[in-house]
Amino acid sequence: MRGKVLHFDEQSGKGIIVSQSGERFSFTNEDVKSKMSIYKGMEADFIAENANAKEIYLSEALYNVSDEDVPYYEEQSSGFRELFSAKGCYTRTQYWKITLATVIIWALFFILIIFTGNGDQYSVDMTAMTLFIPIFIFLLLPLFYINIVTSIKRFHDINKSGWFYLFSFIPYVGGLILLVMNGFMPSVKEGNIYCRRKKADN
Repeated sequence: MRGKVLHFDEQSGKGIIVSQSGERFSFTNEDVKSKMSIYKGMEADFIAENANAKEIYLSEALYNVSDEDVPYYEEQSSGFRELFSAKGCYTRTQYWKITLATVIIWALFFILIIFTGNGDQYSVDMTAMTLFIPIFIFLLLPLFYINIVTSIKRFHDINKSGWFYLFSFIPYVGGLILLVMNGFMPSVKEGNIYCRRKKADN
């Protein structure tokens, strides 16, 4: 497979190659077989293994790689369809907007349960239950899924795999780890392997 070096960090020894079809592959300095300095724009011949480039041979010829022609970052729109797709990235602002909206809806649901319990938060009549069950299935469960997807996209925004969401299952501190990483860490734009910048005509 042929492509070009899109990004390379000399300190970490890690970089990204973009193929002729626009796919991006991570690589390390150890994957490069050519004994030469690595620069952005170098032509590369490599073997693709999942999302990684292996057995890389670089050409001395340098080519101009435009960030507009080969986008590396996308601040994704918060449309309805995007809420259910784990692809792309959400910025901190998008993360907080979606998360706070879902939390408010959940809180209203539990307040509704308390008020229909005749003053007893542990007692809800059967009439109310026939209302709560459909709300839970058709509204709250999708919101729970949206929260997961939103967190995954925020991890992508900081150039981390969505599998980092598994930190949430760590007892006691998992939720705090998720909150700090998703809610406060800045976007990683240069060299981000998960996100693409929107074209101007999109």
